[in-house]
Amino acid sequence: MTPLTDAPVAEARHARPIEDVVTEASMALWRTAGGPLKGLCPFHDEQAPSLPVRPERGLWYCFMCCDGGDVVKFVERIRGVTFPEAVAILAGQPEGSEEGQ
Repeated sequence: MTPLTDAPVAEARHARPIEDVVTEASMALWRTAGGPLKGLCPFHDEQAPSLPVRPERGLWYCFMCCDGGDVVKFVERIRGVTFPEAVAILAGQPEGSEEGQ
């Protein structure tokens, strides 16, 4: 496996907007008055939205899970993959493929 450097990770983070990745995970997001996008957290059952998504910063955070991060971390959590696999998914490589092989 080729070690990841900062450049491919940065490219992967900017390749897909966080709001697109979150909505592709079957999560509806809506904008609050002057605030971030909000949705129901996919990592636990809830009735009220506790997951703000800030597209301008590329970050998400769940107040119930006390977990959050960038688009790479969201893909890691939602797909149950490792950091290098999440970067590859965001970069458009097929799941399970590793660059340089």
